[in-house]
Amino acid sequence: SGGGLLLLHDERLLALVDAWLTGVPADAFTDVLPLLRRTFSAYEPGVRRGLGELVRRGPEARGRVTTAGSGVPGFAAGLDPVRADAVLPVVRLLLGRHPAPDDNDLVGADT
Repeated sequence: SGGGLLLLHDERLLALVDAWLTGVPADAFTDVLPLLRRTFSAYEPGVRRGLGELVRRGPEARGRVTTAGSGVPGFAAGLDPVRADAVLPVVRLLLGRHPAPDDNDLVGADT
C-alpha cells in the first residue's frame, strides 16, 4: 500500500525502477509483463497516470537524479558520519544486539 505514491514522489526510486525496466532484454520483456501488469494494476488510476506522465517525460525532465549525492531536495549531498553514528544505539536496540560500551553516552548531552 502506498508503493505507487512512493514511486511518484521519490525520484531516485523511480529512476532505479526505470533503469531496471529499460535494461530488461527484449526477448525477456514479455516474461516480465505479467509482473508489471499485476504491480501497476494495484495502483490507483491517478497514481498510474502520474507515473506514466513522469516516465513519458523521461529522466531529463525529472532532473536526472540517478547518481548518489546529486543534491536531491531533502537529502544531503553525502553521508554525515556523526549523524549516522548517532543512530547506532537505536539500531542495535531494535536488532536485539548488545550495546557497544559507548552506546550509553547520549549524543550531544554534556551533563
